[in-house]
Amino acid sequence: MPGQLFSVSTQGTYTWSTLLSREVVHAAQPDKKFAQFTVMREQWGKNAGESFLFDKYGNIDTQGTTLSETSTIPAHQYRLYQSTATLYERGNSIPWTRKYEVLSQTNERAAPVQVLKNDMAKALDTACEAEFDKCKIRYVGTATNVAAWTTNGTATSTCKSDLNTTHVKNIIDYMYETLLCPPYDGQNYMAIVSSNAARGVYDEVEDIMQYTKFPASGEFGKYYDCRFVKTNHGLSNTGNASTYGEAYFFGGGEGPVCEGVAVPPQVIPKEVTDYGRSKGLAWYCINGYKIFWEDDPDNNTIKYDSA
Repeated sequence: MPGQLFSVSTQGTYTWSTLLSREVVHAAQPDKKFAQFTVMREQWGKNAGESFLFDKYGNIDTQGTTLSETSTIPAHQYRLYQSTATLYERGNSIPWTRKYEVLSQTNERAAPVQVLKNDMAKALDTACEAEFDKCKIRYVGTATNVAAWTTNGTATSTCKSDLNTTHVKNIIDYMYETLLCPPYDGQNYMAIVSSNAARGVYDEVEDIMQYTKFPASGEFGKYYDCRFVKTNHGLSNTGNASTYGEAYFFGGGEGPVCEGVAVPPQVIPKEVTDYGRSKGLAWYCINGYKIFWEDDPDNNTIKYDSA
């Protein structure tokens, strides 16, 4: 049986010793930053099906204009767009035996609860990043002041430049002028960047950034109406075989990614079997993520990428 057995040293025997410290040390965890930017769109209980739909509103088809005193106000229409998101069961478990529970000196629940919470956070953050990665617009720094754009979701050039201030300005200007994308917080766009991507822009504007503080987890500064969050999870720090890393830039409106939930993430006990000898804990949820705008008709996310 997989899980924690007292008879196996690395699973259970190490939990008892005459000199065993009561302090529990857990493995290092990556810096998970994507899930904080999802927007809860719907929450259901049972019997609601495994998919959910959400509507998006386009602009009116003809802009309003001036009226003469005797003219009637023109009538026009706008288009609705609809997206489908799928709910998935997600989970993982750690079983253990009654022997493990009885003989172990450590709290048999506290340690696996933390291990499961760590795993759950990474799994959900990975699912969120997968939706970010469905964005259509890719920006590749092919030189210090030169870039290649694609709008089909695939980068076709190799990155050969740090994410510097020129590239940041190009991306933010494009989001503001071309995409007409509203800022994330009403004033600033957001960027989630890998360590190498962060280093490129930070080295140029360190004197400005070091005094800037914002509430987002992992945020290290602001430049050119863009707030920066660094992560070591979900993004490649090499940028598909280059050495310049990856980044996502996104704006507001509804946010970059929505979430639907049928069963919220939780840690639950196993139903005890074999006369109380088989026990365990699991994390579990039923939820789904979906990028809000995927070229229908808008985009609000750009990836600093490489072929």
